[in-house]
Amino acid sequence: MKKLLIMLLLALMLPVAGWSRNADDIVNEFRDAHHAQYVNVGRGMLSLARIFTPGLPSAKHGITAVRALDLSDCKDGVRDKFRKRVASLRNDPTYEEMVTSDKDDSHSMVLMHNDGYYVDEIVVVSAGDGNDSIVVIRGKISLDEVERIVNDDTYYPIR
Repeated sequence: MKKLLIMLLLALMLPVAGWSRNADDIVNEFRDAHHAQYVNVGRGMLSLARIFTPGLPSAKHGITAVRALDLSDCKDGVRDKFRKRVASLRNDPTYEEMVTSDKDDSHSMVLMHNDGYYVDEIVVVSAGDGNDSIVVIRGKISLDEVERIVNDDTYYPIR
């Protein structure tokens, strides 16, 4: 009876453990790969940039940190593993899929994690065709500001 109870608990806990892996886990897993290019712009650097550039768009929109990882120069095995991990984000119920583009072997998507009225995280992923990268934007961005960011052609002109 104990074995059956333990097996049942394990069967219930494994899917929950899989859901807890998020975009930050992917960045942390692959940032030390050979030839990976990783950049982390945290609160301190953004605060310093705001002092010297008061009109910085990220200050206006509530962005507190940006992490970027580019695996384009890594070996095929690393990039294949990255693509599999990125595909698991689509199944993560904590993320809402905003934009998806699938062309030939190239896949791009924008995911958003919101907590009520605010967006905590925006994830931009490009995988395939030799262009494997992920950008994680964190902050406390209101849903109204997300729309303004998309429609703001002052700082982000569409060409």
